[in-house]
Amino acid sequence: MNKYNDILKGDTAGFDRLYRKYHPVVYKFRKKYYLKDFDREDWLQEGRIIFYRSLEKYEEAHNVSIGKFFKSNFENHVRSLIRKQCALKRTIDTQSVSLDQKIEHQGESFFDYIETEEPDVLEQMIIREKLEQLPTALSPFERITFEEYINGKELDEIAKDTDSREVTVRSAYDRAKKKLKAIIYD
Repeated sequence: MNKYNDILKGDTAGFDRLYRKYHPVVYKFRKKYYLKDFDREDWLQEGRIIFYRSLEKYEEAHNVSIGKFFKSNFENHVRSLIRKQCALKRTIDTQSVSLDQKIEHQGESFFDYIETEEPDVLEQMIIREKLEQLPTALSPFERITFEEYINGKELDEIAKDTDSREVTVRSAYDRAKKKLKAIIYD
């Protein structure tokens, strides 16, 4: 008999309370893996689904906690979603046609159908103005780290050059990236 039968029979409040304990698992994998077009709510919903399925399949006789069982099931599910996305990407790549093939098949008239899109000058100006705020938003160490990275250095090289630990440089880089996003999308 499954000790989660009450939840499985429709105790939604009990399910929500129990699932909230395992939100950190979902957030951990959200940071670890990238799923195209998945926002926070999508991750939480996938977590809910897999958590419910984990409760259905859970057996105490296996001597594993529901948390570890859910974590394993959720990671497997996320990896499956990533594999599906990669398979779709490969399918699109195999169906694409090179520009040379298009010209060979349709001739020079192919270029008549290509629209040249004018860059949005106003949008570029706004972004440029926002980027001027970046140096004042970053700490000196974040600024050095970010500039060196932009100039082509790897984080381990930057750590050696600044006599810092790589984890410190990675943290500074991540903070700088987060601040840059906040400035641009604000």
